[in-house]
Amino acid sequence: MSDSRSINIVEQTIVDLEQQWAAAIKLQDAGQMDRFLSEGYFLAIGVQDQPLHVVPRQAWLENLKAYVTHSFRVDDIQVRVHGDVAVVLMLATQHATVRGQERSAQFMLTDIWVKESAGWRVAERHSSRPEPPAVVRP
Repeated sequence: MSDSRSINIVEQTIVDLEQQWAAAIKLQDAGQMDRFLSEGYFLAIGVQDQPLHVVPRQAWLENLKAYVTHSFRVDDIQVRVHGDVAVVLMLATQHATVRGQERSAQFMLTDIWVKESAGWRVAERHSSRPEPPAVVRP
């Protein structure tokens, strides 16, 4: 099997894991999260004019109970594999609320997956809002 074929299989594995993880989040199924999250997992949220907001794994798991996802759609996804690390760039649109606060929007997500002894686990997720088209630069 050639290297490019192997990478395609790994890329598809990561896309499948992303879909399974999103489904578990929608179900608020904290019991499945060990299957997806590395021990050091964190979510970093970029908010304009504020420092990065970093949510460690345990706090993220606690917030999952209050994160109600009504719909989640992947608009675009790209996977790059670098040995035992996979970087996922994703545009995703969700309709969701957290403790009654609206979290509906399109997001730019970057997930860093690491191959561990038990399989692929996401180590980091970075979340921000995409820039409007007029602002995009080459």
